[in-house]
Amino acid sequence: MTTPAPTWGPWCPNLPDAERAARCRCLAALLRVWCGPAADQAVAALRAAETDPAHLPAAAEAITRLPTRPFRQALASFAALHSPTRRTAA
Repeated sequence: MTTPAPTWGPWCPNLPDAERAARCRCLAALLRVWCGPAADQAVAALRAAETDPAHLPAAAEAITRLPTRPFRQALASFAALHSPTRRTAA
């Protein structure tokens, strides 16, 4: 049984190449900070996916093996950085 591909972050469909690369780089950095050396395979795959999206499935697979709590913290940080800008009343 295979896990379906994610549809968030660099896996989001129809992203321009530059945005996909930026999301790969951002997610790789956050995973390294929150998960430490446990994220080495995911980080390597995401860095490779910056220039070749064919590495995204390997990144998704490596992410499934990360410790849950630090991965969720990295994901929350990623989501906060990529949330739409909220306008406030002046």
